[in-house]
Amino acid sequence: MAAIFLGSAYGQGTPGNGQPVGPKTTGPGSYSPANSPFKKWTTAQLQQRRLDLYRQIPQTQDRHGRPVFIHHGGEAFSDQQKEIYAIEGELNYRYDHGDKDAELKRAMPGMQH
Repeated sequence: MAAIFLGSAYGQGTPGNGQPVGPKTTGPGSYSPANSPFKKWTTAQLQQRRLDLYRQIPQTQDRHGRPVFIHHGGEAFSDQQKEIYAIEGELNYRYDHGDKDAELKRAMPGMQH
């Protein structure tokens, strides 16, 4: 049986004017530990790896056009999803500390949510 759940494709969010409201503050992509191996990566490398990983995960859209991951099996998150959340945690940390290139750009197709 397949389970479908919402992805973290646009973690920082935007108000009605489309401007980022800041880093994601809850959920799996909200924290980056001090010993994260991604601390050594450049922001550009993290952004590219994040997009590459999103392309590897089966996705669909709900009836409102919001992207969702398709998950099969017993684990809550795939290895790719765990890596995405770790990368997003690091990008959110950098964004919160002034690196505007670390803004999370929409990685999945469909309408913004």
